[in-house]
Amino acid sequence: MDVRYALNPVGSLVGRHLLVVEDDKDARDVFCAILDYEGAMVLGTASAEEALRILRTVRPHAIMTEIALPGRDGFWLLEQLRASDRTAHIPVVAVTVVARRDEILDAGFDAFVAKPVRPEGVADAVLAALALRSDPDAPPID
Repeated sequence: MDVRYALNPVGSLVGRHLLVVEDDKDARDVFCAILDYEGAMVLGTASAEEALRILRTVRPHAIMTEIALPGRDGFWLLEQLRASDRTAHIPVVAVTVVARRDEILDAGFDAFVAKPVRPEGVADAVLAALALRSDPDAPPID
C-alpha cells in the first residue's frame, strides 16, 4: 500500500457513501466488499463515463478509481471531476498497477493504492483522502 499522507489515518468509514470505479468485476466486487465491511455504503461501476452519469444524482464522500479503464481512463475521470463545481471537492483515490506514484499524485489524486492491495490498505487510502478535506465528517455537498 502506498498512500499520500497518513499510513494509519484515524476515522471511520461507517456511514460514508463511496463510489468505486473498476472495470474488472471481481476486483470491483472485492473493493466494494472491503469497504462495505468497514461500514461504508458502496456503489460500484465499471467505467469513467458511467461514474459521471451516477454523479449526476449521487454525491459520494469519496471516489476510488482504477487508472487503466476501458475507454476513458482514471486520469480523464479526475479531470472531469475537478472541472465541475459539483464534484471538485470529492476526494479521489487512484488504484493501479500501471502508473507511477509520482504521476498519480502530481495529477491531483488525493491518495494512491498500488495493486495488489491489502484489504486494510483500501480503507486506509480512503480515510487518508477524506482527511485532506476540511470537514471529512460533513455530508456530501449537493
